[in-house]
Amino acid sequence: MDVTVRLAFSELASVRLLNWLARENANIHRSTADLPLLYDAKVVYQRERGEVWCDVLSLYQQGHEDCDGLAAARAGEILAHGWKALRPGDAGFELARQLRPTRVRAEVLITTRDLGPALYHCIVRYRLGGRWFRDDPSARLGMNGAIDPAIRRRWAA
Repeated sequence: MDVTVRLAFSELASVRLLNWLARENANIHRSTADLPLLYDAKVVYQRERGEVWCDVLSLYQQGHEDCDGLAAARAGEILAHGWKALRPGDAGFELARQLRPTRVRAEVLITTRDLGPALYHCIVRYRLGGRWFRDDPSARLGMNGAIDPAIRRRWAA
């Protein structure tokens, strides 16, 4: 099913909606036992002409997304799986392995503010042991031309 919502651009509203999508993705992860993590799913960054935000199931089916969908997918899996969503090569992995928190606070952030209205970049931040870590799924999945070597190793395994 396709649902279209038209909104005037608001950075705060966009962040709220993307974090709702992250929570929905967390629900999907919790209810779908065999769903792979984002960095294991062999999806890549691909820029869109318009803005289509999709859940993690639709993202995996199409095989690509841009920064907002990738960030919402990554934040969702961290919300759903806690420290178990982190692997070697991920920021904070060693600390997560030591602490083993069952819950990890994660959220989508908009980081680019100087490109004009409706032009922005989304990343994920998550908190472990009182410290915030950041992850940029788009950069790791080819936005700048190359897939992160740690992710390539995960794909090869």
